[in-house]
Amino acid sequence: MKEHDSLAIVLSEFARTLVTDFPIEGILDHLVHRIVDILPVDAAGVSLISPVAAPHAVAGSDESAVRYELLQTTLGEGPCVAAYETDVPISIADLRHDERFPTFAKDALAEGLMAVFTFPLRNDDRCLGALDLYRRTPGELDEEDMATAQTLADVATAYLLNAEARSSRADFVATVSHELRTPMTSIQGFVELLEEEATGPLTPRQAGFVAAIARNSERLTHLADDLLTLSAFEEGGTRHPHVELDLQDVMAAARRTIAPIVDARGVAVSCDAPEGPVLMRGSAADLEALVVNLLSNALKFTGDGGWVVCRLTSTSIGARIEVSDNGLGIPLKEQRDLFTRFFRSTTARQHAIQGTGLGLTIVDSIARNHGGSVSVVSGHLQGSVFTVDLPRGGAPVTALQ
Repeated sequence: MKEHDSLAIVLSEFARTLVTDFPIEGILDHLVHRIVDILPVDAAGVSLISPVAAPHAVAGSDESAVRYELLQTTLGEGPCVAAYETDVPISIADLRHDERFPTFAKDALAEGLMAVFTFPLRNDDRCLGALDLYRRTPGELDEEDMATAQTLADVATAYLLNAEARSSRADFVATVSHELRTPMTSIQGFVELLEEEATGPLTPRQAGFVAAIARNSERLTHLADDLLTLSAFEEGGTRHPHVELDLQDVMAAARRTIAPIVDARGVAVSCDAPEGPVLMRGSAADLEALVVNLLSNALKFTGDGGWVVCRLTSTSIGARIEVSDNGLGIPLKEQRDLFTRFFRSTTARQHAIQGTGLGLTIVDSIARNHGGSVSVVSGHLQGSVFTVDLPRGGAPVTALQ
């Protein structure tokens, strides 16, 4: 029963990661460590294998597991490679009496390895690699343990395929966004020449057409920029290095950036912050973008005569940024999807509020890239409060702690 409970916990953990962008290495590293906890083995490892590239070890529960993985992929011989090639699990209860992989067995036995159980990472007609379980004492794994291991291998395969699809999508989006920016830059250049009347004076009607072109080209440029930003975060990195900074400076920069929008609206915008510095480690440019996106979002959904407040406070672990407004708010049933790419609430659609549905996704990505989190409290026609909590160290959140 204890093994069943542990397996259920591991499967639940993996289910939560299937829609995330946690790095593959982190997920598989967690898997092999959890396998050692729930199965009667001494070590576990995973190797990803490609028909067009050299095999590479991705994760090992300890140094010995990594050595065993590398030994097989370097030799091109062993249960790991064979399971990948045949798509069939391999069980070796005692390497001393198995003749299938003589070179691997000789070197593995010299390191104290006695038994190996390998499970292909398979999906229909495709195999991605193998999961290896290692024991320093001879003996079979029972039928239940073998079934558990194959289940975990199948779950790992599902995650790898999901991550592969996300990566392909991110590459496509980045390519399209780059290609979009080139013609938009050209269009904006010609628009500026027309606005300056470099080719002659414009009639009022022509000036209106040019202004419309300028507005829409700017919207498309912002969309391309937002897509490139998200692609950068989905690749597991950050656009800028993390350094020591003062969030007071970040807030001041965000206020300057948002000033033209504030000046054009009849909304009272205020910012509250402690008198002293609020120090943390992070990217000033990314954190400024986080604050600007939250303020822009609040302004969009707050009518003339309303208010928006941005508040910075120090906390026991770092800092909190809170942006509140008395605007249209968000229906409760839609709040779980707020940080999903391209999501636009019914409130936004009903009131014809322009936007791409990427701003809050970027906020969430930046917060997580700094080891933090974002949450919302809102109600339909009751305003909203977005809260971002950031740890002082600014370390990105790792998978399945």
